[in-house]
Amino acid sequence: MRAEEMLLFRPTADQLELASSAGAVFAAAARASTSAGGDPGPDAGWRLLGESGFLGAGVPEQQGGLGLPPSDLALLCEEAGSALVPGPVVETLWVVAPALAALGPAGADQLASVLAGNTWGTVVDEALRGPELDSAAVVVVPTASGDVVVPAGAVTGRAPVPTADLLERSSQGTSVDLAAGRPVPALAGVGALTLGRLGGAAVLVGTTRRLLELAVAHATDRTQFGVPIGSFQAVRHRLVDVHVELEFARSAVWSAACEVEAGLPSAATSVLCAAVTARRAFALADRHCLQVHGGIGFTWEHPLHVHLKRGHTFAARSGTRRSLEALLGEQLLASVAGTPPGAPPRPAI
Repeated sequence: MRAEEMLLFRPTADQLELASSAGAVFAAAARASTSAGGDPGPDAGWRLLGESGFLGAGVPEQQGGLGLPPSDLALLCEEAGSALVPGPVVETLWVVAPALAALGPAGADQLASVLAGNTWGTVVDEALRGPELDSAAVVVVPTASGDVVVPAGAVTGRAPVPTADLLERSSQGTSVDLAAGRPVPALAGVGALTLGRLGGAAVLVGTTRRLLELAVAHATDRTQFGVPIGSFQAVRHRLVDVHVELEFARSAVWSAACEVEAGLPSAATSVLCAAVTARRAFALADRHCLQVHGGIGFTWEHPLHVHLKRGHTFAARSGTRRSLEALLGEQLLASVAGTPPGAPPRPAI
């Protein structure tokens, strides 16, 4: 790709069919997990994901996975975000399963257990904070020199961390014994933390999409003065604004996934851009979709609050919007330091 071109991604018919099939499986898994009561550890819904094979989506086929590229994983995570699948979906698909596969025979037994949905794996950030850390069997720890796969017991001092969504449990450790683990090269050339941010951004896109769908349905069905409230400009404009931000975020996530897939040096920066844009889209949907629903949007009888809580949980994972914006600004300034002005990029269509 030439420097003056930007990478654009359009899902193929096969990818759209894959996303549709995954959406049905994720919806079934979400229902099974909800009925299980939210107890710690893999439940019936999670094992259903294992039976479907989607937990090994990013693992090579010769090691029992589907061998899907990052562009496909982004589509799967968007569907997972829309379906409210609880558990470390992003961590498993993007990091844990590929890291165990990278260990070869040393990680084969643990990989088989994770792919079957019998055990959980998770990823921690720089503060040793991660989802389901207290019930995971294996943990991937990002470091400056690469990623390290450690047993869960190597992370000590684990304590619960409050989350907006009670089905998304999180914990934080105080220290980690890296000597107890095995190092793996930076996954996909960018590392576990960056991949986690990309997967989380895709989930936020799915959550935002579902919020918009709920708001549009409510604006269509709810009437005032004898007409649907969606016919009022004040309502329509808000929903259109959310749609525009959603499409911006989706494009950013898809483009970042393609850059990771192509191994481009700008991939890490593009992932940060996608993470920021996805958080911005969700924040707008949080305000406008809740306002469109009116009083019923604040009640537990309506499903809107569940999607809002899930979105807030993911928006705070692997960095808040403000912290990621600051990091993105630093990387962009560093990348252009000493570079003379040039022509603006032109999309390769």
